[in-house]
Amino acid sequence: MAIRYESGSTYFPGYETNESKIEYISAEEVARRSLVNRREITLLDDESVMKVAALLAERTRKPDFWIRSAITTLDRFSREVCNSDLASALESAKKDSLLAELMIEKFLSLHSDLTNVQLASLLFGPKLWFSLNGVDIPWSVHSSSEQQVHIANSKARDFNPAVRLLMLSLVGTGLTYEEVATIKVKDAGSIDKSGKLVPNHLSSPLAIEFTTPEGVFITFLGEEARAVLVEQLTERGAKADDLLFADKDQLEKFKERADARGKAIIETVNDVNVTLCKTVGDFFLQWGVPGANFYKENGLPQPDYYHEMEIPKDK
Repeated sequence: MAIRYESGSTYFPGYETNESKIEYISAEEVARRSLVNRREITLLDDESVMKVAALLAERTRKPDFWIRSAITTLDRFSREVCNSDLASALESAKKDSLLAELMIEKFLSLHSDLTNVQLASLLFGPKLWFSLNGVDIPWSVHSSSEQQVHIANSKARDFNPAVRLLMLSLVGTGLTYEEVATIKVKDAGSIDKSGKLVPNHLSSPLAIEFTTPEGVFITFLGEEARAVLVEQLTERGAKADDLLFADKDQLEKFKERADARGKAIIETVNDVNVTLCKTVGDFFLQWGVPGANFYKENGLPQPDYYHEMEIPKDK
């Protein structure tokens, strides 16, 4: 099956960029392009690994990121747990799924210093790989003693949790607000061996299925957003057909507050950028181009290129 694949620059304000290139190619070719010039591309020679990459190519909107995330973490799992022999590890796990869970636990034990957020990212590839290849493993949460990093929050961490969740749902997922506003609780869960969504909002990683004019896609929610989502769903007592991220009557209000906070962040970053640029500019206006004062300060004759560059020697 041919897949619509977009590559190249699309839009970057203030800069000229090449137009994006749209092609219709196979899922396998999308996988190879996503890993071109990377060591992990050799894993695609394994049919079980290509199955993961091809599924992501077919079901995600921007597959490059998800393919790299899955295959690079699976490569690490292969080297650290499976002695670089995924085929043998998968064969053993198919005979006894408990072995798969033990492999994951061993993987976790090697990274006990990581946070929950980091552990969830590390397990992304291995969990997909086991599941898509017929090994029934739980997509459960693995806790860590390390404090997880908090993003999209105030310094006092008193930011409205529902608004924060709405903002986190847009981070790294590729979702738009319009799509977020249509996703239901039953659209979140794990992925089975056929690549279909199994509803279960407690899954980690948490896959989300959404519909667009181009078709039905999946994406994955970041671990911190997933944790906040579980808390919110519990408080709301949400059912399968309820909206996933907020009740319908609250969603627009949350969007307005999230928009206001987003604009404030952009304005702050813009002010910092302007200040830094002006400071650097003022410095060079006073001292000249880099190195211009080196010869003068050290009593050395200035080279001829200063004349060619039309820069006064007394600068």
